[in-house]
Amino acid sequence: MKSKGRFNSEWISSLKSAISLVEIVGENVELRKTGNRFMGRCPFHGDRSPSFSVNPEFYYCFGCKETGDAISFQMKLHGLSFEEACEDLAEKAKIPLPEGASLTSEEERALYLKRQRVQKAARLNYFASLNFYHQNLVRGSGSPMFEEAREYLKKRGITTATIEKFQVGVAGPGYEGLTRFLMDAKAPLDLARDFGLIRASQKQAGDYDFFRERLLFPLIDLRGRVTGFGGRIMPSADARSQEVKLPKYLNSAESELFQKSKFLYGLYQAKLAIRETELAIVVEGYFDVISLHQAGIENAVAPCGTSLTEDHLKTLGRLAKRIIVFFDQDEAGITATQKSMELALKGGMLLYGIRFESKLDPDEFLLEDPKGNLEKLKTWIEGARPLLDTSIERIFAESETDLEARSQAIKTAVGWLKSFNDPVGRSVRVSQLIERWKVPREALGALAPDSASGRPMNQPPRNVRPAQVPSQGNGRRRGPMPPSDRHLLQFFVKFGNYGKLFLLARQEMHEKNTLSDLFDDTEVRQWVKTLSEDPTGIQRLAHAPESVIPGEVSQELRSVIMEGLLQEAVPGEEQVLNGLLKRAVFKAWVRFSHELKAEMVAADSRQDIEKFKELSEQFLDLQRKLKEFEDSYVSGKTD
Repeated sequence: MKSKGRFNSEWISSLKSAISLVEIVGENVELRKTGNRFMGRCPFHGDRSPSFSVNPEFYYCFGCKETGDAISFQMKLHGLSFEEACEDLAEKAKIPLPEGASLTSEEERALYLKRQRVQKAARLNYFASLNFYHQNLVRGSGSPMFEEAREYLKKRGITTATIEKFQVGVAGPGYEGLTRFLMDAKAPLDLARDFGLIRASQKQAGDYDFFRERLLFPLIDLRGRVTGFGGRIMPSADARSQEVKLPKYLNSAESELFQKSKFLYGLYQAKLAIRETELAIVVEGYFDVISLHQAGIENAVAPCGTSLTEDHLKTLGRLAKRIIVFFDQDEAGITATQKSMELALKGGMLLYGIRFESKLDPDEFLLEDPKGNLEKLKTWIEGARPLLDTSIERIFAESETDLEARSQAIKTAVGWLKSFNDPVGRSVRVSQLIERWKVPREALGALAPDSASGRPMNQPPRNVRPAQVPSQGNGRRRGPMPPSDRHLLQFFVKFGNYGKLFLLARQEMHEKNTLSDLFDDTEVRQWVKTLSEDPTGIQRLAHAPESVIPGEVSQELRSVIMEGLLQEAVPGEEQVLNGLLKRAVFKAWVRFSHELKAEMVAADSRQDIEKFKELSEQFLDLQRKLKEFEDSYVSGKTD
């Protein structure tokens, strides 16, 4: 791997040596040992059966063909840059980052220092969360509020195991409790102020705990960092705040570490379940998430607000095929559901909804009848339907006897479909408007098919060719690889095991041939040639295959290489390889005979009698040699 920024190749190698790829993947994928590798369900696509293979050097999915090392795994799984992934892994491995002083520009150094500061803030939040707030809740005895918090959670049906899973905590009524705790631990108070744990008091000297008298929900991102906190005011504190009503919920302030529009509560705990079920359930609050997880519905998450954002949808879209919006059934929840649906349509996404037959919040609904209502909820989730469809049905059913209401319903439905950035999904629903709801074509404008041409009115005639989209180099299309090349290449990539046999086969070919001439496929021959000319190519192929597989190679070639590296040895393989090599050598000589024949034709056309005679003799000798090869190599006969 080439150096990137301040991370030179030596540091990257030391990082890879200090971490276990199996452990890194195992934090996100349930792995089981199979032979000398581990297998699990791929986190990058809906994997029904384990097709994701991990060995100490790299991972590979036999389904979606994703491959890479620990750094690329972190990048793809969490949507990180190369530097962010390196920083995360260095943090896990407890190895120092390269010194910022070695950076080449002031901008890079400033970025380095900023990232260092954000990482320190995340560690500070984690320290406060685990050692102060959480300990107050599970063991605290210095304030009646600690016992009140325990009783409050018990009343809401939250178990000790769930408290541990989500690291719930509590801040007491004292102004300086956290400040004194941080001072005793010699933690940086300036960082605690900047990221909102404490604030300078306007009434007296010193700092005060920003989240005092609140239940604390650590906001843990996909990378496992505590980015901030959500605080729910304690009932006793709420009852005392009559003159100045305190907010029921309070989140950490926006910062480089915490952005409310991007964060989803519970996603860190839900990511495995979301990938396995290919379904994400978005609820409204912290207690909804916690209660659903506790009930076994572990693919639930919540925004830190009342509606989804474009960033939320992008994050969930990478993990799930379906997203169910399950907000509270009050006015705010219904409005937020509608806004979320409309936002998703613009991105070509359909959000789903459930037929929730209760006015209670999800957590209250489960608490009311834990067993019976859980079964009802599971049934409703299984029957979830696209919000676009249920919304269209609702507005047309409500306007059945009112012409003005029907007119408005048509306008609303047309607006939704115009913004739905999925031509196929849009077309299906336009047909339904016409056939089921008897909407006149004229009322649909550009959405309705043009009866004269049979095409949508907003599309060009069929004889007008759309602009061609340039093809991407990575994963380019190509014809199928010959089976013999595929099989032989899967042996070649394990050169450490079979190199001797390949080199013996090379000695049987013409002196001008190389190992690449054992293959017929043009792309394979070029890749093998480039690899063989690299002094360290074969060694790097075994330990860091991504470093010797150019981005522009076809997806098929990449897949064959990775599958070959992952295949385990079976008895009798050398005999199979010998047969493949014999056939490859024979074909290499056949290609050489064709070249000789072409040279003979060229010499004859030039009337170069001497050259033609020389080539003719070589050609006749080669024909005799090919006959020998055909008898011994192809038929398997030996002297």
